[in-house]
Amino acid sequence: MATSEDSRFEWKLTKPGRWERDIDEVEEFYASLAKAYEGTGRVFFAMTGFISFSVIIEPGTHVLDTEKRVEQALRNAWIRLRYDHPTIASRVQYDPVQQRYKKAYQTFTGSASQRKWLDDTFCVVTERMSGLDWCNSDPPVPALPTLFLVKAPASNDQTFRADLVLRSHHDIIDGMGTLLLFNNLLSLAADAYEQTNYELPQFGDEWSNLSPPLRVAAGIPAYLSTEHEERMQGILKQNAALKESIQIASPPFQRQTVLPGKHQRVAVTLFENTTATLLEKCRNLGLSITHAYHAAIALAVRDLQERKENERMIRYISYCLVNERHHCKPPYSTSAHPASVYHSVSGQCLAVDLAVPGLGSSNATSTGEEAFLSIAHHVRDYYQEIRDDSEYIKLVPSFWAMSIFPYPGPDPPVIPARNETPSMSISSMGVLDKVIRHCYGSFRVDNPWVTGEELGTGLGLFLDTWKGRLTLSAAYNDAWHGKEETLNVLNRCNDIVFRGLGIRETTSF
Repeated sequence: MATSEDSRFEWKLTKPGRWERDIDEVEEFYASLAKAYEGTGRVFFAMTGFISFSVIIEPGTHVLDTEKRVEQALRNAWIRLRYDHPTIASRVQYDPVQQRYKKAYQTFTGSASQRKWLDDTFCVVTERMSGLDWCNSDPPVPALPTLFLVKAPASNDQTFRADLVLRSHHDIIDGMGTLLLFNNLLSLAADAYEQTNYELPQFGDEWSNLSPPLRVAAGIPAYLSTEHEERMQGILKQNAALKESIQIASPPFQRQTVLPGKHQRVAVTLFENTTATLLEKCRNLGLSITHAYHAAIALAVRDLQERKENERMIRYISYCLVNERHHCKPPYSTSAHPASVYHSVSGQCLAVDLAVPGLGSSNATSTGEEAFLSIAHHVRDYYQEIRDDSEYIKLVPSFWAMSIFPYPGPDPPVIPARNETPSMSISSMGVLDKVIRHCYGSFRVDNPWVTGEELGTGLGLFLDTWKGRLTLSAAYNDAWHGKEETLNVLNRCNDIVFRGLGIRETTSF
């Protein structure tokens, strides 16, 4: 399976029915982060995948019969999904003997073990409620990736509505993988819904579909060349220099709290005509929506700084998240391997220098069209340099390795101190319609999104479009940020983009 000289990443049978492999640097980063924050009772960057769906209740059919039929179709699809993508039933565990993390997959030993896995990982939320409200209520992150069915309150329009929520450790799946997984799941559910006697797969050979780590999928060499090592050291020196002799811009947070609380998500969605106007403006200026919004985030962080008597310079420092599936070899570049962690965080920092006006000054001059476009083009050049760098993928594991927490030993680890200079980042998920269809047989779907569990002091923003409407959302922790405060930040970013692109109508959000 692996092309790397290092065979540690090949799935091997270690005992009857148990397959194991070592994890690579990106997987270990997320595993070590979760372990470091274990004492909070929560899982840092745990994935939440969300999608709404509805099914028309056929005339003469009782709503409960439709619900049962839908639920059974989803259960059958979830079983089939495990056969097609068995990594969704794997977990990362620490091997104290070898002193390294392992990703492990256990095959079924019979029908009883299959039923137990299904009962453990396909859960129906008994309360009739909004899926978003449930996601914001501090739901569990089980040891194995788990699908939750959250049924909406009953309606009178002959339609059954519900939300599907995937909860998983980030060392098993990433954001784009979650969207790909939903696409595959709903395709299977649509087939199962139409069949009276749905034939389930016979397990035993599914292990051959287990996904390799990014190192293998992208054919990344086991070691850096001298040239790449020198280049990486140069990037690290440049990043360090950017943080010297200047104030780093950070969003303010509530400093009376020490430990994290509940992860939360809020979102603002624009109308279709508003989104179309934004897209056209960006296109005419040689920008993407992501470039525009990342520039707006820098300016929004500047606007949140404390005003002092005189103007002062600050530096916004950030990064970009990169979906690396285009660097992977088939079939790993396709939806055949969604339960995978195939992304990177740019090694080189994005830096934007900004002037914070003094007391009594206005932001108008520094948020005008000319200033905004200058920053947006700077952001565009940063993104394109990473995109066009064919050698960058070879540095990715080394950058991840620098952020891995050492295993703390047998005792529960001390929770890391909060970050006093957090960032406000953006993750652009792109056009979701390219990944998820609007209709799967009898299933009509809407509002797909993903987020990583935020236990830090920063704000993580997400950008996507769906059915022609742009959504800007934010993940935050309620120990340090509030809902209205975060919504204000999202609206501020929208306002900055509108003004910066010369769009005067900003009321049609």
